[in-house]
Amino acid sequence: MFAKLCGDTYVLRLEIGEEIVEAIKSFCARENLLCAEVSGIGAVSEATLGFYNVKSKEYSKTVIGGPLEMVSLLGNVTQKDGEPYLHLHASFSGKDCNCVGGHLNAAVIGVTGEIFLRKIDGEIGRRTQEDIGINILDI
Repeated sequence: MFAKLCGDTYVLRLEIGEEIVEAIKSFCARENLLCAEVSGIGAVSEATLGFYNVKSKEYSKTVIGGPLEMVSLLGNVTQKDGEPYLHLHASFSGKDCNCVGGHLNAAVIGVTGEIFLRKIDGEIGRRTQEDIGINILDI
């Protein structure tokens, strides 16, 4: 990974083989980035997407083989239990240019990843809302 701070935004370039979620989480921990807006594009060799079922309180996971264009990566960085907590959604397309998307569990860079982390002043935490089973913003 290569990174550069431009104003209030970190620009990251992820390289082949890096896993997006872990790379961003590690970077945020290293830089003590407590709150940020995430956006990005790139290309991956595979992705694991989730869809949340409120009744079962579980994510179903779908692995999508590549190569895939990462059409859009959106989300945020907050804090839970003193560690960076990422909530990311992504859309991907294959050679047919049809898109699939969902909650991003993991994706491995296949060509490059261009990720922007816009710092937000302050700190936002997460807490578990038991009736729906997810970690909601604690604001």
